[in-house]
Amino acid sequence: RLSKGKKGLKKKIVDPFSRKEWYDLRAPTVFETRIAGKTLVNRSQGTKNAVDYLKSRVFEVSLGDLNKDEEQAFRKFKLQVSDVAGRNCLTSFHSMDITTDKLRSLIK
Repeated sequence: RLSKGKKGLKKKIVDPFSRKEWYDLRAPTVFETRIAGKTLVNRSQGTKNAVDYLKSRVFEVSLGDLNKDEEQAFRKFKLQVSDVAGRNCLTSFHSMDITTDKLRSLIK
């Protein structure tokens, strides 16, 4: 019988973050702040392309952060990645929501 490998052989441990890349999130031009944040994605390898994993990702960002106005921080915008240019993820509007604490104060 042919042996397929050694049974006690340990697998080489690789840090999972060594295979990741950082991408900037670009908000639409209507907002004052252009860079909304950063995101991680696995590096392109073989047939798996990093751009395919990024497209259609949805991020939640406060309007207070986007317009540098803390008075509007109760509005939350969801931005969806529509295109990737270099290390920038270009986003478009997906939806808007209100924080639960603001919603409950309006109902009172």
